[in-house]
Amino acid sequence: MLQLLEQSKDDLVAFRISGNVDRNDYNVMLPLLQERINQHGKIRVYAEVQDVEDYSLRALWEDIKFDLKHAADFSKVALVGDKKWIDWLTIMAKPFTSADVKYFDYSQRQLAWDWINV
Repeated sequence: MLQLLEQSKDDLVAFRISGNVDRNDYNVMLPLLQERINQHGKIRVYAEVQDVEDYSLRALWEDIKFDLKHAADFSKVALVGDKKWIDWLTIMAKPFTSADVKYFDYSQRQLAWDWINV
């Protein structure tokens, strides 16, 4: 499930990813990201990843297609979680975007908020 967080405003899109994630979740989130890009040019993204049980291949494909198309439209991306694969994902994403992408352990949530808002 993708849940938009109340801290989302202006050029910041903040959301939590948890449980089962499927294409329907991305059908809600991707238009929001597109709208913010249209309004602000570059946007910042804060994403908390918690207890992801299932990440469908179709949802992953939609995410990858969007990210590649909009690689230059993100200024900062903070990924927060407690899994090593999320840190690995931030390292793998860096060559494909001009955004400053950084991983924070869940215990560093406040540090992530501070960083994304500078």
